[in-house]
Amino acid sequence: MYEVKNLLALKILQKAREFGDNDLSNELLITQMLNHTPQTLNQSDTKNLNEFITTLINAKERAKMSNK
Repeated sequence: MYEVKNLLALKILQKAREFGDNDLSNELLITQMLNHTPQTLNQSDTKNLNEFITTLINAKERAKMSNK
């Protein structure tokens, strides 16, 4: 039979491919992220998470620039 797919995940996957974003090119990852139940974070955790994500984004940008 046919497998039921998450339409929102497929739309995100399609847009990721259009924009060449390899980070969001994994349907299983997108589906898991959409199905995840978020937990509330305290202010300290939020600050630490923001710093971590910013560091990852900056590292990715530096890596892209070093490949040119």
